Amino acid sequence: MTVDDWLACRPRLSFATGLVLIIMLGVAACGTERDITGREPKGPEIPRTSLTVHVRLQPSDSTLASALGWESGVPGSEVNLLRTGTEDWIRLRTDATGQARLANILPARYRVYAGRFLTPGEASAAELPVRSFGDGTTTEISGRGEQLLEFELSSDVPGSLLISELNSWSPPPWETGGGYTDGHYFEVYNNSERTLFLDGMVFGGTVRGSENIRGHCAHSQAVRSDSLGVYSLAMLAFPGAGSEYPIGPGETRLVAISAIDHTPVHPELPDLSHADFEIRGARGADNPAVPNMIDVGLRPFVIPLGGAALSVLGGGIVGYFIAEPFDAEELPIMYRDFAGQGHVRVSRDLLLDVVGRDDVFAETEREYPPCVPLVHPYFDRYPGGFYNIAIGRESSRLSLQRRGLRSEGGRDILSNANTSAVDFVLADLTPGFVLWP
Repeated sequence: MTVDDWLACRPRLSFATGLVLIIMLGVAACGTERDITGREPKGPEIPRTSLTVHVRLQPSDSTLASALGWESGVPGSEVNLLRTGTEDWIRLRTDATGQARLANILPARYRVYAGRFLTPGEASAAELPVRSFGDGTTTEISGRGEQLLEFELSSDVPGSLLISELNSWSPPPWETGGGYTDGHYFEVYNNSERTLFLDGMVFGGTVRGSENIRGHCAHSQAVRSDSLGVYSLAMLAFPGAGSEYPIGPGETRLVAISAIDHTPVHPELPDLSHADFEIRGARGADNPAVPNMIDVGLRPFVIPLGGAALSVLGGGIVGYFIAEPFDAEELPIMYRDFAGQGHVRVSRDLLLDVVGRDDVFAETEREYPPCVPLVHPYFDRYPGGFYNIAIGRESSRLSLQRRGLRSEGGRDILSNANTSAVDFVLADLTPGFVLWP
């Protein structure tokens, strides 16, 4: 959410909800996942329904399905459901036909995603490499009769340059004298077999996807559903003139808001003085030994906000992308948000990776539901993350990290099933290297 977005929606917020949104930059925690259906809503008894989830591979993977014996469906797929307004995930496993049934479920809006990772034994038996598959949606489940939900899992592709970690964790603001966001960072990873050059590559954030302003989802529906590209306001470009910053196969590059040691501010903050690139935070800290990223968007990537900052890495429901070099100033403004800020469309021909990130606010999910989709499924089928944020809760030191999939030729191959909820997990910060396994 931009500063203008927050000001526009402020009259509709209660004090508690408004405070949650203000401190969300600094407080993020992962909720406990349990195999229950969540707290019962109060009031008159609500009729229950039954839900059957059928999981299969997408039609283009029919040969792969045959090799694995999955023609009727994907067995052993994990299905995750979350009812809007709760924090308790329901977890199911599909049977031999790729189906999972929940016989007693409350009608409501649900987040649902499904995923499957081949085991080394399965891959060896089918003479395939270890692979990953995923799909997801947000849907309304009614109380009328048996409900059927079908997923067609997208299979992974190695890709080239991927986003491997996104960190927007900060200590509670009462432990740092205010929101501290300069310790945020992201990483990119070369998942290909050849050396790439980061020079001019663009990292940015997409249109945010929550009903934080009256009618926001309807207002942005067309651009969030566009299969031709993603829309962006704030972007960074890597420095270099073409061949100054190589990244070899299996290598990682760390990009920090401030490339300094943050432990003097709080002992749980990371030491990012070894970062490869720096964005420059609100406090103006600059490590002269670290090359600076270049603001190339229509709005600064980091905006000073009192003693803290508002940045695209600050969380919320937003997508992130890596793209081939382009000049944003040469692109026409194709979308304006409620604050009148213009966004350009980054063409799908330029996009190398798109990662959707979602935050769950159980206490405000009903009033401010997520917009669906966050980006077109061509780019990312379902966002990942699912932080739970609440006032007064100690936050876990976690970041969103891409899963390791297999080793190949002495390098790690990361999962890229085009479904962030499956490709990524929440884990302790690992600035400078990837999570494995």
